[in-house]
Amino acid sequence: MTDAAHRTPVTLVAGLDRTISARIAYTLLRAGTTVVSHDLRDVASGRVTRVEHRMSLDGVDTLTVDDVELEHGCVSCTLRLDLLPMLRTLHRDPDVRHIVVLLDPMVEPEQLSVEIGSTIVEAPDVAPAPTSEDVEVHATLCAVDARTWLADATGDITLAEAGVIEEGTPELEDERTLSQIAVAQVRFADAIVIDGADGVESAYDLARLHAVLLRLAPAAGMRTLNSQQTLTREIVEGSISSMTPGTPRGRPTQPFDPLLVGAPDLDEDCGVQLVSFEADRPFHPERLHDSLDVLLEGVVTARGRMWFASDPDDVMWLESAGGGLSILHVGNWLACIDDHSNVDPEHRALASLRWDPEHGDRHTSLTVLCHRADPDDVRRALTAALVTADEFARGQDYITSLPSPFGHAHRDPCDDMESPADRAESSAAFRADSSPEGEQL
Repeated sequence: MTDAAHRTPVTLVAGLDRTISARIAYTLLRAGTTVVSHDLRDVASGRVTRVEHRMSLDGVDTLTVDDVELEHGCVSCTLRLDLLPMLRTLHRDPDVRHIVVLLDPMVEPEQLSVEIGSTIVEAPDVAPAPTSEDVEVHATLCAVDARTWLADATGDITLAEAGVIEEGTPELEDERTLSQIAVAQVRFADAIVIDGADGVESAYDLARLHAVLLRLAPAAGMRTLNSQQTLTREIVEGSISSMTPGTPRGRPTQPFDPLLVGAPDLDEDCGVQLVSFEADRPFHPERLHDSLDVLLEGVVTARGRMWFASDPDDVMWLESAGGGLSILHVGNWLACIDDHSNVDPEHRALASLRWDPEHGDRHTSLTVLCHRADPDDVRRALTAALVTADEFARGQDYITSLPSPFGHAHRDPCDDMESPADRAESSAAFRADSSPEGEQL
């Protein structure tokens, strides 16, 4: 990979509100900067509006608006066929020192970072290579509307129902929920700008929103504005400069990363509390399935690794946002891998911290961000879903014979469940995927 000093820095700007995100992005426009955006509202029809606003090193403004025609109308096609080649081309422009990518509300910034790092891209007069050879995501900014974000992040409506994409377009088949996007955007943020603080009903509601955001993205820099304050470059850059170690900085999450990175506060604040649940016994699959509602009511998000009694070799990953939840197979426990030479260092390090002579590194580790749910109810429900000590004592043959409703992929509500996709077999399936072809988190 090209040395970071020779790659062009990229700032991603995400958020559900197009106007607030655009205001943030354009505060960063200065000499040597290009702001790029793709409006994906008509992506299902194969048409995307691309805007490139650049300021040359000598301060000349240029605005270019193009309609991009895509053979297959989807989010991934837009990223792979237009945005990524464009980033590689801009890197080679001597007038471009910084690129700001203003993301459409339906795009999850982590997925774009995955594409930048892994997708082989061809561009005119450029050898095929990942875009990360030429650019580096050095910060992700997230715009949050104080008046609506918490309701959006805890609901269960789809993007189409929310009006983010056009409803009734079967070509797109994007069933992600608004809550999934809202949570994913904040979780991957290095800095958060909260707008409309004086539009919430009470100071308590604003404090409650802050309590959620501080636990969802504890290391992110944060600035809060009311309607009387002007959003300036200094405010945006101040939010970036105030981030602390532990923010993603463009690095996609891996299955064996620490779940409490950034040292979030585990104490209750305004009814908001982050629950850390650990267990060295496996889940009874049917009892867990029956208890999943505890993670869908009064919970902003839950995520983590799980050990199922019926599948002792498989690492299962749970992720929820608002009223939707999914479970995917993301790898194998170190205890059942013969050759450790190709195992990620994070996986080996985690295994060494909690190795059991009999069960190796098998365990369950979940975090649950409650905003209305009783944390004790969550703990009790999850504990009750574990295999009991008596069941465990009956031996491996018994617990592995327990029936499981999950398979290698599962989503709640169950009646919307699709057949598992092949990509659930790899760790790539763990990452949030904007592509409508894949299983969605």
